[in-house]
Amino acid sequence: MVKRILLPLLLSLGILPASAKDSDQHPFASFLNSFIPKVASKSNQLNKAFWLLETTGSSDAADLVASLSTELSMLFNDSKTYQDLLKWEKDSSLTDPFLKRELKLLIYSFKEKSIPEALLKELAEKEAALSYAYANFRAKLDGKTVSENDLLEVLKIEKNPSLRAKAWEASKEIGMALAPKILELVNLRNQAAKSLGYNNYFQMQLDLQEVDEKALFELLEQIATKSDSAYQKALAHIEASQSEQFSTPTDQLGPWAWSDPFAQEDPVNRSELDSLVSETDLAESSRLFYKNMGIDVEPILKQSDLLERPGKNQHAFCINMDRGSDVRTLNNIKPTLKWFETVLHELGHAIYELGYHQDLPWKLREPPHMITTEAMALMAGRRAYLASSLSKLPTYSKSQDSLIVKAEESLQRRQLIFSRWVLVMTYFERELYTNPTQDLNKLWWSLVAKYQKITPPKNREGKNDWASKYHIGLAPVYYYSYLLGEVFASSMEESILEITGSKDLDSQAAGKFLQEKLFSPGNSKNWSELIEHVVGKPLTPDAWLKQFANE
Repeated sequence: MVKRILLPLLLSLGILPASAKDSDQHPFASFLNSFIPKVASKSNQLNKAFWLLETTGSSDAADLVASLSTELSMLFNDSKTYQDLLKWEKDSSLTDPFLKRELKLLIYSFKEKSIPEALLKELAEKEAALSYAYANFRAKLDGKTVSENDLLEVLKIEKNPSLRAKAWEASKEIGMALAPKILELVNLRNQAAKSLGYNNYFQMQLDLQEVDEKALFELLEQIATKSDSAYQKALAHIEASQSEQFSTPTDQLGPWAWSDPFAQEDPVNRSELDSLVSETDLAESSRLFYKNMGIDVEPILKQSDLLERPGKNQHAFCINMDRGSDVRTLNNIKPTLKWFETVLHELGHAIYELGYHQDLPWKLREPPHMITTEAMALMAGRRAYLASSLSKLPTYSKSQDSLIVKAEESLQRRQLIFSRWVLVMTYFERELYTNPTQDLNKLWWSLVAKYQKITPPKNREGKNDWASKYHIGLAPVYYYSYLLGEVFASSMEESILEITGSKDLDSQAAGKFLQEKLFSPGNSKNWSELIEHVVGKPLTPDAWLKQFANE
């Protein structure tokens, strides 16, 4: 029997409550009552250890993460329980929609962990060691130790091509250092996947994420084809600007000419655009943005780690420590437009995590897929480039209006540029797990040439440039979620426009729509069902292509 407290949520989701059977008395419900508290407790312990590792780079924290990760995995490494779950899945007396969804998710979890204990332990240890290595690695530039932010600053302002090339090459040092560790993990992940009947880890992860591989790549190809003309036009504009800026013919340009090491960001007017926020408290401005949505992010900011320092992870992320009120973000804020976007982005994840219906069971208090939470975060991050947000900053003046126009033009290019970067990452990962013994650097640069249409630099044979991207090692089979998230974000903006009369997010009407439609259901639906619940139709690239590729 569905508990009375859940009825409003069920009805809001279009789910009729179960009444024929008393589902609360089902053996699966009894199993959950004893199993979930153990998982919740261990997850909380692991998240605390992971936060310590990522904020301090402590080797003791890395060891603790490995140990707790193994312990958590072992909770799902029970063949008898797995068989019970499969038996309950066929039981017609289990009618409660939430219990059925929890059961399906647990089957995925138990399936993934149904590998030898020694392999689970080795995977956890190798991943923790890689996290430790990433947190503590710092490149050398002209003999000096530099942070990732330092290298980005050089690529943003340096005019001398040879000095830029040095900085770009320094950004790849981490790949040479960590490639062997990543390949160890790739082989272990493949070993685990094959033991479960999959061809490789990439295929396994898509299956467990409820993603059809054929449909995914058809969608990616559709985006690539239909936005190609717009991307070529944007690239021509970028290369003309780079050629003039660095006094270099366009046929001699390379990755060093871009303002980030992977050519995934718009490099045009980068320094000039950063002046829009150079005197701005980005955390405070982000707080005010979400306040206008009717959402208080002050408690999130208080628990977050916002500034860079040695030993700390140089990237950014959001973490829900307890699937309750303890949600935090890690950032390394600098006064740049990119970091304004990033702070808004991570807080977008955070408000999603805090927005689940309070009566959802623990297991369903999560997104059904990273696609949906990335859509929220990406949609929020776009605001860093729009007049509707920039004109509301405390430091805004009318003299900035021409720059704000350039920022909006930059957003258009950024979407096209980033779509190509996602294609590189996704196709590379598929081939990496299909054949990890091939010449991976050659594969990497062939994909860069094909999709980004950037000339590969010379003398990169024998290098491991592919391994310098954080996600390859520590967020595998994830990157496609960003592009599908952008596509979903554009569809949501259309829905918000219909409801509120504006695509702007910083209104209470927009906040209410997102809370009720996107956040509240949690993982009670799969990702494709949730998207249709939010925008009233299946996921297609139409809105994104119309918005950014003039299709």
